[in-house]
Amino acid sequence: MRIWTALALLSTLPGCTADMAGVAGSRALSVSGGAVTVAGPAGYCVDKGASKDGSAGAFVLLGTCAAMTRSTGAGPTVAPAILTASVIPGAPDEGPLSAVFPSTARFFRSAPGRKALSRNGRPENVEVADVISKGEVLYIRLRDTSESAGQSVEPEYWRAILSLRGRIVTLSALALRDRPLTSSAKRKVLEAFVARMQATNT
Repeated sequence: MRIWTALALLSTLPGCTADMAGVAGSRALSVSGGAVTVAGPAGYCVDKGASKDGSAGAFVLLGTCAAMTRSTGAGPTVAPAILTASVIPGAPDEGPLSAVFPSTARFFRSAPGRKALSRNGRPENVEVADVISKGEVLYIRLRDTSESAGQSVEPEYWRAILSLRGRIVTLSALALRDRPLTSSAKRKVLEAFVARMQATNT
């Protein structure tokens, strides 16, 4: 099934948490030949230097605009989360992505699925705690004990999987170890990220 091939490619995309202090950011970034625009909730900006776009897919990193510009006036005060977006080909040609959510949930609990979720491609480092479907979005709460490039992040974070403009989009909300966030806070930011992406790409 083509969707499994696409999801397995997640681990091949770059997944970094760069030091974003002082990095100039923009509010949105078009990827996949302009097919999808990545935009975060209010108060979050794109780190273009840490983002990648190619034939296999795109990876976009976002942080708070205030942290990236070292200016408290750069945007509203928001949770100090790190957001990521991966955009890959492979959305179902017919029917909604939600039609395969049950099998997708089983996939992510398997070794190949946990490998796709792992920052270093090692399934033993990933524990899937919750898989929740909400409309056309699949939310996953997981722990990844892999070492992260750049700044150190908390093991627990949230991911969302949805389909936008013929692409499979995975969004993540993470927190730094030295600026931790509760699980509910990370999910709240992620849900706002999902809403912004859906509104931007309708």
